[in-house]
Amino acid sequence: MINKKSIGRPRKAKEPTLEELRKEKVFGKLPTFIDKNEEALKKLLFENEIKEIEDTEQSPYYEEERILEHKKRDGLWDVTLGEDIKYFDPELSYELTGYRPINMTQGLDFDPEPFIVNRRIYERTGKYTEYVKGGKPHRDFWKEQHLRCINGLTIGQYRITGDHYFFLNFYRMQVINRDAVKKTKGRGQGFPIFASKQYEFFHYVEMCEYLGKDVCMLKARGLGFSEILACLGVRPFVTTREFHSIYTAGAEPQLIPVLDKCWTQLNWLNMHTDGGMKRLRQKVDNIKEKRASVVDSEGVEFGHMSEISGIVADHPRKIRGERAERLIFEEGGSNKHSVQSWIQGNALVELGGEKIGLKIIGGTGGDSGEQLAGLSRMFSNPIGFNVLPYKHFYTRDGKVSYTGFFIPAHEFALDLTYLDSRGVTDNIRFKEYYEHHRKLLEGMDLLDYCAEHCFTPDEALLKQGDNIFDAEILSQRLTDIRVHGLGIKPERTALIWDHTETDALKKVKAIPTPNSKILIVEPPLLDEDGNPYKNLYVAGIDAIDMGTSDSASDTDVSDFCIVIKRRAHGLKEPKYVAMYKDRPRDIREAFNTAMKLLTWYNCQAVLEYTKITIQTYFKEYGKGHLFMSRPEFAVTDKSRKSRKRKELIGIPATETVIKHGLELINMYISDYCDDIDFDEMLEQALNYSYKSKKKFDIIAAMSACEIGDEEMSGINPTVLVDKSKEVWQDFGYYVDEKGCKRYGAIPARSTYETRWRL
Repeated sequence: MINKKSIGRPRKAKEPTLEELRKEKVFGKLPTFIDKNEEALKKLLFENEIKEIEDTEQSPYYEEERILEHKKRDGLWDVTLGEDIKYFDPELSYELTGYRPINMTQGLDFDPEPFIVNRRIYERTGKYTEYVKGGKPHRDFWKEQHLRCINGLTIGQYRITGDHYFFLNFYRMQVINRDAVKKTKGRGQGFPIFASKQYEFFHYVEMCEYLGKDVCMLKARGLGFSEILACLGVRPFVTTREFHSIYTAGAEPQLIPVLDKCWTQLNWLNMHTDGGMKRLRQKVDNIKEKRASVVDSEGVEFGHMSEISGIVADHPRKIRGERAERLIFEEGGSNKHSVQSWIQGNALVELGGEKIGLKIIGGTGGDSGEQLAGLSRMFSNPIGFNVLPYKHFYTRDGKVSYTGFFIPAHEFALDLTYLDSRGVTDNIRFKEYYEHHRKLLEGMDLLDYCAEHCFTPDEALLKQGDNIFDAEILSQRLTDIRVHGLGIKPERTALIWDHTETDALKKVKAIPTPNSKILIVEPPLLDEDGNPYKNLYVAGIDAIDMGTSDSASDTDVSDFCIVIKRRAHGLKEPKYVAMYKDRPRDIREAFNTAMKLLTWYNCQAVLEYTKITIQTYFKEYGKGHLFMSRPEFAVTDKSRKSRKRKELIGIPATETVIKHGLELINMYISDYCDDIDFDEMLEQALNYSYKSKKKFDIIAAMSACEIGDEEMSGINPTVLVDKSKEVWQDFGYYVDEKGCKRYGAIPARSTYETRWRL
C-alpha cells in the first residue's frame, strides 16, 4: 500500500559519517586547504603564463606583503610632493628634497664644482671673502652662507642639502696627500671630496627629518662617515639657535673620538672664518659638552645657546636629559645596549607624541659579538624601529632588499683610478680590486677581510655570534662555498602530491623550480627496486604558529624551518640533505611543505611539543605519525607511571634540552662541517647567540634533528616493502617431495592432497 502523504516529497539526504567525510577529504573531493594550495602551485609550475596571483593566500611562494612601489616617470620628478614615501630608492628622483640620482648611468651631466666655489676661494687665498670684517657686505656674505648651510643649494637640476654644503665648504678633516710621490701617500688637513654616495646619504638624512623617520646605517670600514656624523652636530651648532645635538656610545673610548672631531672643527671655524662662523663658549666648554653663549658682567648667560654634548651609555637608563634635535649613536655595532638605548632615546626626541628630533645610529663592518646583534636587528627591521627603509640590491642573490641605509666597500673609492669627475666610483672595477685581495686569503682571515670590506649586509654582520661553535672551520667552509665554489649547490625544488596514487597524500613528485624555498642537496635514496628506505632520514622542525597575515607586526624575525638529515649508513657519512625556511602569509603553506618533505624522505620529525597548531594540522590529514614521540633522554621521571609521557609528541624547550641539542650540533660540525652545503646554515652557526636563540631558526631545527638522530641510534635503515606488490602464499603444514611433513610457506608445487592447512 502506498503512503500518499509521501508522494512528491524529496527524500531526506543521509548525513555522511565522519569517516566518509575524512575519506572524501583525503581523496580531494572536498575543497581543502591542500587542494587550493596544490592548485596554485601547479598553476605556477605547469602554466606558461607568468603573472601575479591576485589571491595571495593561495600563492605558495608569496614572500611578503608588497610595499607600495615608486617607479620611474617621464615627468620632472619620479616621486612628487604629497606622495606617500614608504622607502628611499637611490635610483629615483624625489621632489621632497630635490634629490636626483648620480651614479654610473644617471646624472651624467652633473658637475660638483659650482657647489664648492667658496671652498675653492679659501684654498687659493686662505680666506672665504675679501670683504672687510664688520661691514655690511661681510655680514651679507656670511648670512647667505648660513642660509645655504641650513636650506641647501640648488644649481640647475641638482640640489645638495644644507649639511652637505657645510661639509664640502667648511668642514676640515684628514685627507689623502695627493702630491706625495711615494705609494704610501700619508695624510694632511683638507676639505672632503664630493662623493656621490655621501650626497645620497645626506639626502636620505634630510628625507628622514621631513618624514619623521630615523636613520640606521651600515657600511664598510674606511668610508669617512664618522666625519659626517661629526658634521651633523657641528653645522647646526654654528647656524641654528638653541639646537641641541647629543652624541652617545657604549663606552668612553668610542665616544671621545667623535667629540674630538667636533671640537677640532669648532676651533678651526673660530680661527679661519673671520668671525663668520665663530661661536664663543664662555659658560659651558669642557671635553664632553660645549654651548655657544656669552656671559655678561653679572654672570648671566645669553646668546646663540646651541649645544653639543656627549653621553657614555654603558647602561640604557643613562640616555636621558634635555630634549635634542639630533641624537647620534656612535659605533652602534659595538654597544651591547644599542636596542635598549635606541628605545630609551625616544624620550629625548619626542614631546607629547610629536617628534622634535632625529635619531641616527651607525655601524661598521668588522664589528663582532653580541653587541653587533642589536644593530643587526634594527638594520634588518627598519619599519619596526621607525627607520626609513632603503631599497637596494646588495644581496647575495641580487634580489631587492629593504633595510637600513647601506654602503658596500666597492661603492666608495678615494683612489682617483676608480673615481670620475662627478665623484662616482666605478663599482665594477673597484669590486674586482677587492675580489683580487679576497682570493689571496682563506678561513678566518678571509672572513675578517670580507666583514671589514663588505659587499653585502650579510658580510658586514657576519661576526655577531658567541662563537659557541668552531668559527675557524665554519668560516673555512663558507670560504670554500662562496669563494671557491666547492660543495654541492642546493637545488630549489617544488614538491607536489602525486594524485595518481589511490591515497592522494602518499607519494610526492619533485620538480626543479627557481622560485621555490625548498633547498635540496640530495633526493631520497632508493633501493634496487626503487623503494624508499625506512629509518634512513630524520628531521627537525622549528615551528611557528602564525604567518605574516596573522601577525600584528613584522618585528618577529623567526621563520618556520625544517631540516632533513641522512643518517650514517654503510660508507656514507651523515649529511643534511634538505632545508625549507619561510614565513608565508598563511602558515598552513609551511605545514603542507613540511608534510611533503617528511613523506618524500619517509621520515619522522622532532619538534617542540608545545607547537600544537602543526600537530593538529597533520592529524587532520592523517599524518600525525610523521612526528617522533618524546626522546628517551627528555623523559626525566623514569617511573612506570610516567612512561606514558613517551606517548607525547616532541621535546620540551627547557634549558637542559636546548643545551644538549647545541652540544650535538657542535659535535656534528666538528666532525662533518665539510659536508654541509647550505651556506645559510653555516652562517647561522657562525653567528649564533644563545641570548638571541629565537632568531636562529635553522639552528633550532638542527638541534631537534640531532636529538632525533641520537634517539634512533642502534636502529638501522631498512627497505620499505610495498605490500601492494606482495604475492599471497599459503602457510601451514605440507608434505615435501620426499614425503616428509613440514610447517611453513606451502610451495606452489604441493597439491591439495598433500597439504593440511591450519
